Amino acid sequence: MRVARALIFGALIVLLFFEILVGFPIKLEWGGDSTDLKEESFSQSNEAEKKMEGVHLVESRSGNRDWELFAEKAEEHQGKSEWELQNVKILFYKEDSVQFTVVGKTGKIDTKTKDLLVAGDVVTKSNNGYQFQTNSINYDSKKRVLESHDKVKMSGPSDGKKKGLLVEGGMMVTQVDDHLMTIKNDVRAQRSLSNGKNVIIRSGEAQFSNVSNSAKFLERVSVELDSMKMEGPAAEFFYQPGADLLQSINMHGGVRMSDFDKFATSDSVKFDPSDNKFTLTGKPRVVQNSDEIMGDQIIFLDGGKKVKVEKMRARVEKSE
Repeated sequence: MRVARALIFGALIVLLFFEILVGFPIKLEWGGDSTDLKEESFSQSNEAEKKMEGVHLVESRSGNRDWELFAEKAEEHQGKSEWELQNVKILFYKEDSVQFTVVGKTGKIDTKTKDLLVAGDVVTKSNNGYQFQTNSINYDSKKRVLESHDKVKMSGPSDGKKKGLLVEGGMMVTQVDDHLMTIKNDVRAQRSLSNGKNVIIRSGEAQFSNVSNSAKFLERVSVELDSMKMEGPAAEFFYQPGADLLQSINMHGGVRMSDFDKFATSDSVKFDPSDNKFTLTGKPRVVQNSDEIMGDQIIFLDGGKKVKVEKMRARVEKSE
């Protein structure tokens, strides 16, 4: 009798052990009602399909680097052929040399076209010291063009004593392969001179290069220096190589000058800031009151207070 009871008790122990081993895990895995499971599945389907941190990507073409990207985070969502980025830095190359650097708070990569978008306090820097600030900027991978249709502020390299050229405009276009940076639409610029005076420039377009020491202003250009004002279709600013010091301002294509008591016309005008003089060439002509002066070359000295004429031809109104 005791043996039978022991056998029955042992069998019960085995069955209880089997129930704990098999039944209890199944209950934990499927515990909870079906509503909770559905909500959990729905939440997961809307989350990013892929997430990465400390992202580093390199895009190449024809064996050369096109761009190199760094981001704090990257996410790819289901059904979208793009990556969303956080805290972005992108280097744009030409012949394996960095030409432009773009940083911003957020970004996107089109995984099919390799086009890029950077937004949020975007700063674009050229390798020779120009800096552009915009709200957003797009990169066309096929054309290798950076473009922003937001308002842009640009600051040029400083000469160490005075601030560099400051420019504002309605949009910007940067052609990576041509090393060309262009600001368009209602361009206004300012440059401080070594004598403490300022030059104010207005135009329809401004062009800058990261391989030359010059800046161009095009379309209805106006340049103001104190009381002197010059107007023409184009102006070019030249800088001393390696010093970022303004060497000269050249206007051409038919220039009109004016100040308080006279006006002048010529094919071209060169302003030398170090000597504070204007040199008019190409049929120069000066009119003051009723007097008219012409010559092969006319020079305004001391900012226009004195006039020097080479091979002068004058027409003077005689007083009765």
